Amino acid sequence: MLNRYNALAALTLLALPQAYAIDYSEIPRPDGTPIHYTLDQPEGPVTGLVVLSQGSGCARAAESVNLATVRATFPTYAALIVEKVGIAPDVEITDPITGCPAQFLDNYTVSQRVADYQIVLAALTADPQVSTDKIVLFGGSEGGLAMALLAERLPVTAAILLSTATGETFGDMVLSTVPEEALGPVRAGFDAARASPESTELHGGSTYRFWADSLDLRPLDHMRSTATPFLLIQGGRDTSAPEVASRPTLKTFAEEGLCHLTYWEFPALDHGLADPAGTSHLPAVVTMAAAWASNPIPAC
Repeated sequence: MLNRYNALAALTLLALPQAYAIDYSEIPRPDGTPIHYTLDQPEGPVTGLVVLSQGSGCARAAESVNLATVRATFPTYAALIVEKVGIAPDVEITDPITGCPAQFLDNYTVSQRVADYQIVLAALTADPQVSTDKIVLFGGSEGGLAMALLAERLPVTAAILLSTATGETFGDMVLSTVPEEALGPVRAGFDAARASPESTELHGGSTYRFWADSLDLRPLDHMRSTATPFLLIQGGRDTSAPEVASRPTLKTFAEEGLCHLTYWEFPALDHGLADPAGTSHLPAVVTMAAAWASNPIPAC
């Protein structure tokens, strides 16, 4: 069996580790287990709250170099990062794809992840010391899928989705990046997950529970059912969440006369917004995205 598909390995580009001390806070889930999160409050007046969501895998989001790059473009915002289930301050992660802790593997799904965000944001909204009048969501890869679902459930100011295959289901996106010779085993695993949606048996590095929850999730379905302004950022050289997967989103918004989508495509950039020479353009692109979020103008 493949040890996590190449597509999902690439989706961890927004979860690269950086070593520094992290000041975590906790809030309990309904079952009593803790949600670990960080809330970075800037000095001086606070403009709003930016919610940062990493891609696939189990790397600590609070140690992500790329999320730190995004956070820097919102200097007057408080910044919230919610760790995935099972990612506690003292847990050992030997590899963000193949070395995830058991609590993560046994419990993590995209829907469970979104529920955690809702719990934390409900608590912060009730806290008078946290400014939540303006909330901007930012998610990359699988994190973009999570933020698309969250934008449908909460009143937010804007949502920025980076390298997210918004026009395809998660399952179809994965299949589109799998080598032809592996399609049969991958599809068989997906069928098994649908038949046993609560199983913790692993397929491609994730549990049947994870696959059963995520296979049919399509960001477009949630983006079209809310008035939240969306900025969709796509690289033309993205082989993990290809630009062709975003085209149905543009087509649907146009056909339905929906005006809350802004689309930026950068033909020379890949999944992590690097050019063919390997130079990252993430800082420049997310700086423009932060400027857009300060006044998200309708696209039509």
